[in-house]
Amino acid sequence: MTGSVVSPVLVGRDDEIAVLRAAYERARAGGPSTVLVGGEAGIGKSRLVATATGELPGDPLVLSGGCLELGSEGAPYVPFVAVLRDLVRRLGRDRVAALLPPGGAALGDLLPDLGPAPARYGPARLLEEMLTLLARAAEARPVVVLVEDLHWADASSREMFAYLARNLAGAAVLLVGTVRTGELAARHPNRRTLAELARGGAVAHVVLGPLEPRHVTALLAAVDGRPPDPARSVRVHRRSGGNPLFVEALSTAGETPPGDLRTLLLARVTDLPDPAREALEAMAVAGAELDDDLVRAVAGGPARELGDALGDLTERELVVARENGYAIRHDLIREAVYDALPPPRRRRMHARYAAALADRAAPADPAAPADPNVSATALAEHWTAAGEFERALPAAWRAAERAGRQNAYDEQLHLLGLVLEHWPKVPEPAEAIGAGRTVVLERAASAAFNAGRSGAGVAYGTAALDEVDPAVEPERAARLLGLRGRLQSRIDGGGRDDLRRAVALAPPGASRELRARLLSALAFVEFMALDLDDCRGHATQALDIADHLGDDALRAPALLVLGALHGTHGDLDQAAGAFAEARRAADAAGDAYTFLTTFQWESTFLCDAGRYEEAVELARTGQSAAERLGQARSRGSMLANARGVPLLFLGRWDEALHVVDEALALAPPPLYVAYLRLIAADIAHRRGQTELGGTLLRQITEFAVHTVGAAEAKAWLALLRLARALDEGDLDAADHIVGEHLAKAPDAWPPQETARLAVLGARVQRARRAAAPRNRRVQAETAERLADLARMLGSVRTTTPVIDALRLTFRALTGSGELPAHDAAAAAWRDLGNRHETAAVLAEAAAVALASNNRPGARSRLREARAIAADLGAAPLRARIDDLAARGRLTDAEGGTPDHAFGLTPRELDVLRLLAGGRTNQQIAAELFISANTVATHVTRILTKLGAASRTEAAAKARESGLLDGPP
Repeated sequence: MTGSVVSPVLVGRDDEIAVLRAAYERARAGGPSTVLVGGEAGIGKSRLVATATGELPGDPLVLSGGCLELGSEGAPYVPFVAVLRDLVRRLGRDRVAALLPPGGAALGDLLPDLGPAPARYGPARLLEEMLTLLARAAEARPVVVLVEDLHWADASSREMFAYLARNLAGAAVLLVGTVRTGELAARHPNRRTLAELARGGAVAHVVLGPLEPRHVTALLAAVDGRPPDPARSVRVHRRSGGNPLFVEALSTAGETPPGDLRTLLLARVTDLPDPAREALEAMAVAGAELDDDLVRAVAGGPARELGDALGDLTERELVVARENGYAIRHDLIREAVYDALPPPRRRRMHARYAAALADRAAPADPAAPADPNVSATALAEHWTAAGEFERALPAAWRAAERAGRQNAYDEQLHLLGLVLEHWPKVPEPAEAIGAGRTVVLERAASAAFNAGRSGAGVAYGTAALDEVDPAVEPERAARLLGLRGRLQSRIDGGGRDDLRRAVALAPPGASRELRARLLSALAFVEFMALDLDDCRGHATQALDIADHLGDDALRAPALLVLGALHGTHGDLDQAAGAFAEARRAADAAGDAYTFLTTFQWESTFLCDAGRYEEAVELARTGQSAAERLGQARSRGSMLANARGVPLLFLGRWDEALHVVDEALALAPPPLYVAYLRLIAADIAHRRGQTELGGTLLRQITEFAVHTVGAAEAKAWLALLRLARALDEGDLDAADHIVGEHLAKAPDAWPPQETARLAVLGARVQRARRAAAPRNRRVQAETAERLADLARMLGSVRTTTPVIDALRLTFRALTGSGELPAHDAAAAAWRDLGNRHETAAVLAEAAAVALASNNRPGARSRLREARAIAADLGAAPLRARIDDLAARGRLTDAEGGTPDHAFGLTPRELDVLRLLAGGRTNQQIAAELFISANTVATHVTRILTKLGAASRTEAAAKARESGLLDGPP
């Protein structure tokens, strides 16, 4: 094979280049600028970006790094290590170091050339330092950061890319990522991150499709260096599907190329001399850029032969020469070469590469310098691929330790899983790593906790506890029980039993730090389970220990719970003070979980107090902090719930659903999913979306049935089921739900949900009475139920504006039917900004006004209620309002004009319909808001006009003549 097979020009991509250039100009102007370039393998993503960035004005500093397929789960920040190395190479170490914080930079953990990193630092520091470094570098000249193959990004790199995309506005930095489409499973976390970025308006998208036939013709002409053959161009376009890489490969394949395109790529390799083929295989095994020495170590052979081989590969354009070494030109070529290697040869080459890396990390010659940039993760992965588990085990252990120090918990968890997987394959594993299996399991459980992988954490914690004797190692058992309890609480709100056992195993004479942590964790779970008395005692004990030790890390979670207790009792000033102090302490200690939870809980209490706008803004602030701290999926999703609930009460339903959808797209833990679905289910119910609401309720019920804790979610679920039954007219089911929760609600439910149960229960009893006005048994049952509901509401000691509004509503529903009581309740809801509840109470007030023949009062209240319901899109509420207006004849003239042959007025038709349904005069009067005497007068006129001798005959004639057809 001779001549070039790579086009010297890029064809058919003018529009895509224009998008990249426009994004660059936005970045230079200080606007947010991120571009994702997607397309299938071989479509030309890298070529496009290289061409576009090579022609940008302003002499930008172009920094690039790529994600690796091999080891992508265990090697944190891989592309950004390359970006840092590129930056140091371009600007020099001293200049880069001057852009970083004095006193040690966490980025030194990624690139030791930058100096030693602090011994401990928070999870956000690496993100913030990278952001600061790029922004400061861009003050001198524009910067372009290219991250290739985001589909293979490790969790930390994925988080870093998303963080930079959200926060680089204001800096002259263009961030570009390339993504191979069709590479990720539907639930892969990288797919979720890319989808999240796609929803952000600041991210531009370039999707490369196949080349058109005319572009294939131009590409072949550029490769061949002569005018195109039209017939050949058509054949190549058809076979290649317009994929540029395959067009180039087919350009030299002759008229009878191999069957599949991967074989076609390999055809370019089969005629290579042995040294060149072995060098190419070495690079394919490494999966990374290699310098001459590493190529020689893996491929073998004399230096002269290797030089010739690399020259041959470069000439054939299978390999590209870079500043520090060589890399295979395209991943598809690398994959084809790697997959074609016989397994024994592949293992041997992995072993050679791992041995070469190990020698660089710890040279046999004491005079030779060690290379601090050798990745322990790469060693672990290559020793594993070589089947050398005795060497892979300690390498994975060291890599896990490093990942933990970098707060790269997903990668740490993967590496610890690798250690446990290899454990039985190694003769003396504990000696190999210097720690026993229980230690590995405990660290894996802790990494899972930090990574938000609660299910895996519970499994690892349980396995560790199986190996610990509490009688021999009580503190260790307590630590593990505490960790498992906290993990379980994230899954379903449970974990109390584990935490109680843990506290018992760590009595006052044990480690004070451990005891304080366990007491705070137990108090947290007890608060979530509404076990408030024990909760206060445990939180107070934890705070006493923390104050004595002067430890912010211990003070923060104790203050968090105490702030929540103040909020539960309606003391928002004290709650705000405790939350602010907890936030400060958590921030100082680097406790992101507690820091973010303060926003969530304070927002929730503001919402409970009816301060909805404040709650929305505080939760929004917390969500931004969660994104900055890399906890958008865990704490961020609960902050989305804290933001969505007040939006629901404010009637901003579309906005609330947008918040819910964004949070659910991150695939949060099951407990958080349940809370988010509750918001969506409540809105579906208020909008009358019966099918959607039913689906959501079934999903939430399935979760609740298998969940120990989550008291607040279960309370909300019960209230939704009750409201749904009431709206559907299933009064027996509604009353059953009321009775099911009446006795236990005050102890098991939050105060506000208990008050809501009282109001809904009162509405159920009113409906039951109206449906059976002469049934003495029903009247007695409803009276007894209302008395029980009043006692339950009286047991609620918490006082907030929302609970006050609920009390006023209950009083209006259960009192003597005076209009001022209903107006007071409506005014309370109006003042809070809860529009749906305002309209509901106004409709009930209108019914009271009609019953007392106050038609102008009824009309004005219904007019306001209907306007609110229409604006909200609250179809069921609007239907109830319209029905009430129709029954009260508030939409037509009082008398009306006869519109039937029998001369019946509209009001007489209303009476006739109810008469035909078997209603008594008293029941008709109650339903039409008129007196029984007026009904008797209407009945007499109806019988006369129909010529009927009895009510039964009148009903029969009405049916025969079609008077009962159509809407009332």
